Amino acid sequence: MLFYIHGGVFLSQERLSKIVFVYIAIIDETTELDREDKSNLKKVTRLVLKELGVPGDSELSISFIDDIKMRELNLSYRSIDRTTDVLSFPQSEGPDFTLLGDIIISLDTARRHSESYGVKLHEELKKLIIHGVLHLIGHDHKKKKETQIMRDKEKELSLIVKEL
Repeated sequence: MLFYIHGGVFLSQERLSKIVFVYIAIIDETTELDREDKSNLKKVTRLVLKELGVPGDSELSISFIDDIKMRELNLSYRSIDRTTDVLSFPQSEGPDFTLLGDIIISLDTARRHSESYGVKLHEELKKLIIHGVLHLIGHDHKKKKETQIMRDKEKELSLIVKEL
């Protein structure tokens, strides 16, 4: 049996039970995302957090900015003088993930990547949200072994949110 969720998405009872209600603030400094886009991205984020076992009373923010602002942030926080697609800023460490942190996504870079990879922008944004969330909960890709673990988790989560 399938259940209809706002935005035209159909979920099975099993998937519906995996949606958690986490406070997710979406800030679109570009003003390019509409209400439906934001709603769908929140659903993706909630399902990813649930699959990762993050408590339902957690909070995080996702900000969408342009390449100019992303380049400034990348230079300030990573000393890299170029734009990037996603940055994550964890707010807490250890087992208490109540305040997860911030995910910053360059909509300009995401759009270029989606065109380059031949996917819809929404698909690229889902990928970047998954990547950002994994960083917030402690995953990294500085070493080869860590990179493979993170990539495997990204693939697994991408399959889970495929229909959203």
